[in-house]
Amino acid sequence: MRRARATRRRGLALALSLAAGLALPGCTESESEDPRPVVVVSVLPQEYLVHRIAGDAVRIEVLIPPGASPASYEPGITQMRALSRAALCLRVGHPRFPFENTWLDALLAERPDLLVIDGSAGAEALPNDPHVWLAPRQVERTAIRLEAALAEVLPEQREMLAAELAGFRREIDALDAEIRGILAERTGRRFLVFHPAWGRFADAYGLEQVAIERDGKEPDPHALARHIEQARRAGVKVIFVQPQFDPAGAETVAREIGARVEALDPLAYDWAGNLRHVAQALAEGLFE
Repeated sequence: MRRARATRRRGLALALSLAAGLALPGCTESESEDPRPVVVVSVLPQEYLVHRIAGDAVRIEVLIPPGASPASYEPGITQMRALSRAALCLRVGHPRFPFENTWLDALLAERPDLLVIDGSAGAEALPNDPHVWLAPRQVERTAIRLEAALAEVLPEQREMLAAELAGFRREIDALDAEIRGILAERTGRRFLVFHPAWGRFADAYGLEQVAIERDGKEPDPHALARHIEQARRAGVKVIFVQPQFDPAGAETVAREIGARVEALDPLAYDWAGNLRHVAQALAEGLFE
């Protein structure tokens, strides 16, 4: 295991060196001439956050592309090239986020000069839930640190960055109040998911997430039968799934209990709009 990790790290170091020094396939002329600093983020909702504060003053590169699973995605030369040129990296920063554990940490070790912001800094301790961007107040804390880092990268844009951060914080206040209004009469109720992505959102709004999957593994037949019986007794009508994962297991449970399967995407780009949609969907899919 240690030898494999060392071999992979040498390979990553070589790839980063090549990405930094060569005009690699896929590198367009417009990219090479773009004078804007590059900001690398791990997931799409973080792209929304950077763009909300910095706008078009930076070029944003997302390491995990739309539709890819953080549990299995492997970076390609495009991601290597972006990281080799980056001025700033916003990562999830949680020890259970698989893409970063497997790939990004090793890549960042080859860029000790790179300014890095951890999206998990200051987050409540949920050791098994890396989805820190799904809690609005944690995103606000990240935005404050991000704005300070962007001001180092773009010192001539300090006033603009400060103004955009202030506006974004007001939007977070409004979004948080709206979600609380949607869920106000449902505190303490539960919702059933296959992949446990929504624990931090649930904690923020007084709900309880009940997950079929545990530790990234589907339940064995006995556990699945138990979930089916419990869901049937509770009157569950909706099972929420994540579009990056196979829904077959959830569909099996849904057929047995007469429920429907509905996708909620924790990796959607439109962070604010997505959380608003999630609140409305959960309000309709909660059970006692």
